[in-house]
Amino acid sequence: MRWVTYRSSDGSERCGLVQGGKILGHTPGMTLLDVLRSGEGLEAAAALVTSNPAEIVDLAWADILAPIPVPPSVRDFAAFERHVAGAAGGTVSPVWYEEPIFHFSNPAAIRGPRDDVPVPPGTTAWDYEVEVAAVIADDCSDLDPATAESHIAGYLVYCDWSARDLSAREMGFVFGPSKSKDSATSLGPYLVTPDELEPHRSGKGYTLTMDGYVNGEPYGGGTWDEIHWSFGELLAHASRDTTLRAGDIIASGPVGTGCILELAGRRDYLTPGDTVRVEVERLGAVEARIVAKGDRLVPEMMISRSVLIAAPAAAVFDVIADPRRHGHFDGSGTVADTITGPARLTLGAEFSVSMVLYDVPYEVTNTVVEYEENRRIAWAHPGRHRWRYELAEVEGGTLVTETCDFTTSPWGERVAGSAWGRRDAEAIEQTLPRLKALIEDGA
Repeated sequence: MRWVTYRSSDGSERCGLVQGGKILGHTPGMTLLDVLRSGEGLEAAAALVTSNPAEIVDLAWADILAPIPVPPSVRDFAAFERHVAGAAGGTVSPVWYEEPIFHFSNPAAIRGPRDDVPVPPGTTAWDYEVEVAAVIADDCSDLDPATAESHIAGYLVYCDWSARDLSAREMGFVFGPSKSKDSATSLGPYLVTPDELEPHRSGKGYTLTMDGYVNGEPYGGGTWDEIHWSFGELLAHASRDTTLRAGDIIASGPVGTGCILELAGRRDYLTPGDTVRVEVERLGAVEARIVAKGDRLVPEMMISRSVLIAAPAAAVFDVIADPRRHGHFDGSGTVADTITGPARLTLGAEFSVSMVLYDVPYEVTNTVVEYEENRRIAWAHPGRHRWRYELAEVEGGTLVTETCDFTTSPWGERVAGSAWGRRDAEAIEQTLPRLKALIEDGA
């Protein structure tokens, strides 16, 4: 099962089960933490929302939050030997092999899987960490490493944002990291139950890749089964002489080369304007824009970009009006194949497209709502915003303007002001060069 926490159109925060590109919503105000604390378990909650969902929401347009927005506690371990050695210049303390080591992080600093992350003022070495985390299913104490994993409700992607310059000072004192790890931790997008991962089990982990990207460029990573301390061992250590609470977060620490600290001298630290993607196979990805503290995204209700294509307008329009070719020039990475629809779009035509988001396949049906042969075409998505292409013949060919228009949607301002608006702007900037190349190369 895959669970999410999202903000419904009525403003309530609630959890939901992901099925086929849809979210089967729980009752208003019912969070994943509430479900875990109820003692009924995720399977019982899944049976309820499957048989009688309070609402059904398209995953593609849901306002996704961290699965556990405010966990009771957060413990972040250092369970990957390759990371520990890389961060320490090749040496590992003998103490690390005797028992797993962790630090407490800040439950009030949790961010969602697409939230912006500000750089703390004065920090010059801002870093990400590629991690995976377990969510505790129930209150438990003094666990046995061999059976402790039975107390895991699910796993999620975890990104610990770190100020390495502050950390270098703090680690010289016996308390370990504090303010260097205090301002932001990104979680999500899903809580994935352990049964989904079981076919990939290997050694003390799973044969699942864990990777970090900055501005689309792969920086480093590894696989989950490299882990030295299993999650059973981490839970046993964390629960010794204390109680883990339902909803507590237990994080692995970075996989080897899963942070810029280990790439010192080869990669620059993060600065405002960078985009970071932390991805764990089968769990999805966290993607964050790095911003200066105090920056606020002003919603762009009509996101437009243009490109000059050296071809007549009719040739360009023929490609755009053929829904079977949309996947050939899509730059978002979400559009796959056209499932149903006419060979050529006209006003009122409907076409369905298979898509992938957060590693989940789903289907979207669009309706052509604006049409002027060789001049303009637009289709409405289920969210009622519009994708529009406008063509103007100019010297040297055709000026093509692609627009994502949120003004037509009742939820437009909220979506445009979220990370989705940024995603759509980036998608257009990738799509138009692909469209240009496709037409000018005669493909």
